[in-house]
Parts: sequence; C-alpha cells; structure tokens
Amino acid sequence: MMTLRRFILSFVAIAASIAATAAPRITASVDTAAVEMGNYATLHINVADPSHSGVLVDLPEPATEMDVFDFVDVKADTTPNGYAYTMRLQVWYPGRLTLPPFRYAVGDDTISSDVVAIKILPVEMDSTQTLNPMEGTVNPPRKWWDYIPDWTVWVALGLLLVALIGAGIYVYIMYRRTGTIIIHKPKPIDPYAEAMAALGRLRTQRLAEAGKEKEYYTALIDILRRYLQRRFAINAMEMSSTQILASLRNNPETRDNQPRIKQILDLADIVKFAKVRPMPDDNIKSFSTVEHFVEQTKPVPAPEEAEKADNQTKKV
Repeated sequence: MMTLRRFILSFVAIAASIAATAAPRITASVDTAAVEMGNYATLHINVADPSHSGVLVDLPEPATEMDVFDFVDVKADTTPNGYAYTMRLQVWYPGRLTLPPFRYAVGDDTISSDVVAIKILPVEMDSTQTLNPMEGTVNPPRKWWDYIPDWTVWVALGLLLVALIGAGIYVYIMYRRTGTIIIHKPKPIDPYAEAMAALGRLRTQRLAEAGKEKEYYTALIDILRRYLQRRFAINAMEMSSTQILASLRNNPETRDNQPRIKQILDLADIVKFAKVRPMPDDNIKSFSTVEHFVEQTKPVPAPEEAEKADNQTKKV
C-alpha cells in the first residue's frame, strides 16, 4: 500500500514538473467572425506560460490608430497559467481584415500565434431616403483684426509680461531702498543755507578747542569747496588749492575775496601736511572768513521771490 502511494506521488510530481517545463504557447481568437464597419470586435490573446518569464512583443498601446482599424482599448491580466490580453478593435473599411501573428518572446525563443481574420461588412444604405449634397463652406464677413497674425498677439503678451516683471523689480528695489514706492523729487537745497548749516554744525563740534586742528581745517575747507561748487559751478572738490585760487581770480563775483581765501587755504595746507598747530585766533579768523564769504556771496533771490517772501513776512 505504501509503495502504491509513493508511486502515485512520484507520478504527480513528475507530471507537475513536466507541465512546468512545457514550452509556452500563445493563441489568438476574435469574438466574432464578421462585424459591420464602424462597430467593434474583441480580440483575445492567451499565453500559456506558468513561469511568466516572457513578454508579448507586439502588444499595442491603447488608442493606437492603424490603417483600417483602431486599437480602442488594450487590457493585460496575469493568470496562474500565464497572461490574458483583451484588445478592443474598431473597424472602418469594408473587406477582410487579417491580423498578423502575435509573438511571445521567452529567452532566445519566440513563439507566434495563429493569424486572425475578420470580415468587415459594409453599412447597408436605405435607398428610400434622399441624400442631400454637402453644403459648401461659408465665408463670414471679416474684420480688420482678422488680418493680424496670431503670433503678434503672443509677442505683445510676451512684451507686456517682460514690462510687468521689470516694473515689479523696480518697485521692489525702490521699496527696499526708501521704504515706499512713491517717488519724491527732492527739493533743491540752497547752497547758502547748506553752507551755513554745515558751519553751524562745525562750530558746535569744537574740534579746534579739543586739539583736533587737522580735522577742523579739513571740515572747514570741505564746506568752502562744496559751496564754491554749488554756488559758482567751480569743480572745487576735485581741484587743488592753486586751481581753486585761479578760478576765484577769473570770476568777477569772487575776485575780491581771493586773497582772504588764499590765506585760509595756505593755512589749512600747513596744518594738514606740515602738522603745524595754529594759534586759537587763527582758527577763529579762518572760520569767520569762510562765514563772511558765504554771507557776502549768497544768491540774490529773483524780484518775484523776494516780493513773495516779504508778503509772507508781513502776514506773520
């Protein structure tokens, strides 16, 4: 009894091994032998390969358009015995549709299915109905913008986009710098008022009294240079002392003050480069000379502005 049981088990194992090592097979069939043009037919591809070690070479993609038919839908399923493929076809032209064999590749071997043929029937026409001829094309009236090429619209939109991006970047930079996007044009500062304010700040710093004569004369000469540049258009900030004196001598409005300005410039050069400490009276005299020069040469307001200023003073 035990020997018979072993024999049966061995036979089943050998049969299973043979089935597992059997060569794969591929079959192709269609659910109908004839279909009317415009309708659908379903193609079935079955692959017997329990090892699932191969691949269907000719598997089409869904919505693939062929010459006389389309692969509308393609589905693939894995089964214990291999693979099952379902392909839905839509045929368009009457006649005989012959599908070439599908191929299944396993290692170095390729197995092909049978050829599948479908008969496509023409659509029967009802002779009792009248077929109207096709209407011709309609030419609607055209406007002037119909003659503008489409690409010009895209170019205009592109330029507008670039302009908007540039404007956004500019507004962002202005906001980061000034804290506002509103541009205020600064009111021009009167050179006389600017110089007098700078002299007032220099007086309160009391640099000369603290023994900082070099810093004192540097600041005093810078105030004088800026006033000459803003008041008389003399590029004094970039000139040497000799060039400044020559410009003053050639200007009728500053010619009389040239000797006093020369004394200040010479004293400032000695203090800055020779490290000579001037007397306190010299510091006061130099400051007074610059202040007097600014007062003497301040711009004269136009008659209209002077009259307006007098009226405002009377109102106060």
